[in-house]
Amino acid sequence: MAVLNTYNTARKKNGLTKFETLIFGLMIVFNIGAIILFFIDKGYFEMIYNRYGGFIGYFTVLLLLVIFVVSAVYIVRLSRYRSIQFCVVLILTGVASLFFIAEKMSSLPDLFHLSTHSLFKANTAILGANANGIIKINETGKIVLYWILIAASAFYFLILPFIYRSNFRAKRFIDRIGIPIPHRNHVIAIIILTILIMLFSAVNESEVLPLDFAAIFLLILLCPENIGVFRR
Repeated sequence: MAVLNTYNTARKKNGLTKFETLIFGLMIVFNIGAIILFFIDKGYFEMIYNRYGGFIGYFTVLLLLVIFVVSAVYIVRLSRYRSIQFCVVLILTGVASLFFIAEKMSSLPDLFHLSTHSLFKANTAILGANANGIIKINETGKIVLYWILIAASAFYFLILPFIYRSNFRAKRFIDRIGIPIPHRNHVIAIIILTILIMLFSAVNESEVLPLDFAAIFLLILLCPENIGVFRR
């Protein structure tokens, strides 16, 4: 196994890459479209942006599928040169993306008459019933879990990048286990998204929100702060 030179793993430039520019541009179009359509025509808004059956959900599935493919490519290309923990992180990323794909497909309109559409619905219903039977959380527990997720997200986007840049021992550990660190561009994007969530229910309650999150995490995986870790 090759030794990773952790001194040279960080991104050298803070500017947007061409792919980031493309994805952020599409996110802006989708978000502005959702906000405008919400005020102009609620019927079309529900048909296109509804979280439980809007056509935009297919774009979310596409991004999640790309996340799975990127994770698989990383594993194939880098498994010989990286640690077991590194591969485990990528495997978990791929499995999580497949789970969300299945969950999302179960609520999408049957636009392409997919033969597996009913199968997704049935499996998701069974999975949800089993999960509810195994994990029984009261309202207080749900609130606690909600704030734990918020705290974890704040740590990942706001604190972990600072630790990565300022502490070499932490940087070496993070690089070794392969946690993709949000770049400054991604942190700015998540802050803007948070503001949109607070200001516009069209963003908070529609499919555009999962789409935004999927796009940001795809960019983190493809263009992280520690980009050198994911290159040979």
